[in-house]
Amino acid sequence: MKKIAILEPGAWGTALGIILSKKKEISFWYASKKLVLKITKNRENERLPGVKIPRKIFISPNLKKTIENVDLIIVASPSFNFRKTVVRLKNFKKLPPLLGVAKGIEKETLFFPSNIIQDVLKKRDYAHLSGPGFAKKVVRGTHAKEVIACTDSSLLKRLKELFQIHPLKPSITTDLIGVELAGAAKNALSIGISLVEASVKSHKIEKIKRGLISLGVKEMIRIGEAMGAKKETFLGPAGKGDLILTATNPLSRNFQFGKKLLFDADKMRKKIKEDKITVEGFNNAYALYKMGKIYKVELPMINEIYKVIYKRVSPHKTVENLINLIK
Repeated sequence: MKKIAILEPGAWGTALGIILSKKKEISFWYASKKLVLKITKNRENERLPGVKIPRKIFISPNLKKTIENVDLIIVASPSFNFRKTVVRLKNFKKLPPLLGVAKGIEKETLFFPSNIIQDVLKKRDYAHLSGPGFAKKVVRGTHAKEVIACTDSSLLKRLKELFQIHPLKPSITTDLIGVELAGAAKNALSIGISLVEASVKSHKIEKIKRGLISLGVKEMIRIGEAMGAKKETFLGPAGKGDLILTATNPLSRNFQFGKKLLFDADKMRKKIKEDKITVEGFNNAYALYKMGKIYKVELPMINEIYKVIYKRVSPHKTVENLINLIK
């Protein structure tokens, strides 16, 4: 794999592009011509401030030109825009393999990214990358244990070789649904854990957080096994590892949302609905709540997070309920 196109890269997509550009030919595509001009001029994505994009990375609003003769397309759109981006590829023939990095579930259909790819493109050569790591830190050299999932073992091998580049430390699995589910679940769960942290001002908070993280992993495993995923996926970097990082680090947008939810829940709900902020966990909490009902799986922690966001349950009451779950 020598040429790679990254579609709609935000912070993480930009970071991956910069890292891969050390050895590969990278192109960025954005639908907005205005955004392309801005990023081309400043060589910086506002979602990853302070990090310069190398001039050798080609940035264009022309999709045909961007994906021409590439060996891999990375779809970097968040889950709520994933389908919109993939639909743009529908009229192209002989597409190369696709890799997604969105950690979410489509709210309207309860589809994972792999389901959307199959639904729109009827393609099966799709892989997913997930795991703990913040774009700003990783692009500056912090190691990240990323997991690549795909049902095609040959493609998996090629992708592992591609991402075997400092500071990424990739591992591979054929448990595609498990990795996609883990990424979505940790976003939703981290909202609840950070909400509790913002409320509890005592020395017991670390013990409480450990208890909630443990409970969250159990809920991941419960719904995952009901869907045919492997337990070990949720105990590794894509599950527990990513949850610990997201639920305990202020760099996480889901973490920030959970904390702000405590102080002004109505304002935060409104911001999400008006698309003023990107928080994957907001939609994921809804999707996971619905999936719990469909698969008849008890997800008490997810249910509490769903209710504080969508049923306007008091954040303080939610904190009390979440803490009671681990007593």
